[in-house]
Amino acid sequence: MKTKAGFVALQKKWIGTIDEFPLNVRIFHAVCLVSIVALAYNVPFNYYINLPLISLISAVSLFAFANTYYLSRILKKTGLAIIIFCITGNLLFAGNFFLNSGVDGPTDIFFLLTMTLMTAIVPVKQYRIWIPINVAVIAALHAIQYFYPDWVPHTYTNIKERYLDLSSAYLSVTGVTVVSYFIIRKNYEAERLTANHRAKMLDVLNDEKNKLFSIVAHDLRSPLSNIQNYLELLSDGDIDGNEALIINQSLLQSTRSTLDMLNNVLVWSKNQMDGLNAELMTLNVLQCLASQLSLFKNIAARKNITLDIFIPQDIHVTGSVDLLQLVIRNLVNNAIKFTAEGGRVMVSARTEGANCLLMVKDSGLGHPVKLTNDIFLLTGSSQLGTANEKGVGLGLVLCKEYTAAQNGKIWFHCDSVSGTTFFVQLPATDAFKDTAAQKSLLENSISQLPA
Repeated sequence: MKTKAGFVALQKKWIGTIDEFPLNVRIFHAVCLVSIVALAYNVPFNYYINLPLISLISAVSLFAFANTYYLSRILKKTGLAIIIFCITGNLLFAGNFFLNSGVDGPTDIFFLLTMTLMTAIVPVKQYRIWIPINVAVIAALHAIQYFYPDWVPHTYTNIKERYLDLSSAYLSVTGVTVVSYFIIRKNYEAERLTANHRAKMLDVLNDEKNKLFSIVAHDLRSPLSNIQNYLELLSDGDIDGNEALIINQSLLQSTRSTLDMLNNVLVWSKNQMDGLNAELMTLNVLQCLASQLSLFKNIAARKNITLDIFIPQDIHVTGSVDLLQLVIRNLVNNAIKFTAEGGRVMVSARTEGANCLLMVKDSGLGHPVKLTNDIFLLTGSSQLGTANEKGVGLGLVLCKEYTAAQNGKIWFHCDSVSGTTFFVQLPATDAFKDTAAQKSLLENSISQLPA
């Protein structure tokens, strides 16, 4: 497995990745590298079989192909590099024809290789240029040797050299072809798998988008209708002070629930369009969450729910202010939403080794609740809170995504009697050391929550 992984990493380094280059360009890089290796072999071999000029031409061509590779892989000028590659290949083998016995030598095999490689790397619209050129060149060379045989000398001094040269040419061409097509097939397969993966991801995102829109269309209608009804009652002016106060409170609750819903939808939509880019830094947990939790104290008080906060002042985490606030805001909002009147919600934090553990615990509705990990998925179901608060089931989806973006984890525990505790684990910095007294205070606070 390590060898395979090393080969894949080496291939990506020399040929390029899917994100850097399209398939035909990666194939071109592979062809250049294989050609460079083949020419590096032919330089000493041709010299060995008494073809010094062919050896020199191979060396010049080796230099030219190395430059075309550099031009495309490093300088990203692939169009120019392909033109140079095609011209160099045809010129190389045209020279080889005259210096290496013409049709009696291996040049025709090399021209066939050139044709094969060109069709693999050049854009399809350029086929009408390079294929006729290749055919015209070899036809012209054959005609020259036929009408002017003296122009193409027989360069082999004995039959052994010719057999060695032809055998070597066949092996070289076969090797270049096999390796090139192996790399082409591997890159094609990688491209196909990537395309399939992207198609599946698009299907998932499209399903989520359709699901979200259907949920929003359904769940927004109810609170907006309530707001309209409350405003119509207030506009009649035929209500007493107590009724007006109740209507105002209900109007505020519907407006706040609708705003929370819209905020989560907008955040989710922005993430889908722009991606999630978290700028992580060292954060003081209490300072980061103080303003948010202060607002929730008032919201909890309207439902006669006590919100207790036990976050030591010197706990620090590596995270994002916006992401951490959104996570805790959704968890506390849900805790208040599903806690019965007269209940209690507690937000606490402590360090455990290299991590910080934030907890949001609620006393629940007075009966056990069974939750599954599906609550972190956009399932399309939402529940009414104890004051008929609405939601689209998106808050916990965002909590999971945003916690993961901060290199953290989120999970929950349902109490056997009543209530739920959500845990958010983030990397701690300037790790806070819990004293025995602080641990005791935290444990007492947890035990004081109503069952």
